Amino acid sequence: MLQVYPECYADTALIQFLITNPLDVVHIYGIPNVAKELKEANDFNKPGRFIGVVDKDKRTPPYLLTFDTVHETNKVCFKRKNSLPHYLIVIDKAIESFLLWNAAQVSINIIDYGFPDEVKTLGKVLKTSAIGSNPDYLRLLADLHAKQAPGILTLERLLNDLITT
Repeated sequence: MLQVYPECYADTALIQFLITNPLDVVHIYGIPNVAKELKEANDFNKPGRFIGVVDKDKRTPPYLLTFDTVHETNKVCFKRKNSLPHYLIVIDKAIESFLLWNAAQVSINIIDYGFPDEVKTLGKVLKTSAIGSNPDYLRLLADLHAKQAPGILTLERLLNDLITT
C-alpha cells in the first residue's frame, strides 16, 4: 500500500499530476495533520509506504523533526524516518515560491496563465480548494514539466523512485 499525504490543495494537484495513480494521493489539510497521519502509521505499524509532502514552515510539528535529511536539491528536500518506509518531502519554501522559482528557471511567466507573480497574492490563489481543477493551473504544471523545470523534475523522480521501489 502506498499513501501520499500532501498538505495543501495546490500540492495535492501537483502530486496527482506527477504520479500515475492519483488514487494514492490523500489530501490532508495542514502540516500538523500530515504529521499526525505519519505518526499514526509509525505508532500502529501500518504496512505500506507513507509519504508526507509539506511546505517548509517556520513551525514544524515535533514528529516531523524526527525525520533525517537524505538529500536536498532544486528546492526539494527528501527526508526519511529511520529505516522505515516513511518519507517526507519538504518543498522550499512554500508551493507558491516553489512554482515561481521553477517558472523562472525555464522562462515561464505565470502571469500568462492568469496568476499573479507576487508570492503572497499567488499563495492566496493557490489555497482555494478548486485549484486542482483549475485548467490554468493544470496547464502551468504541464508546461513546467514539459520545459523540464528542475524542481518539478526532481520531485517527479523522487516520487517515481519511492513508488517503484
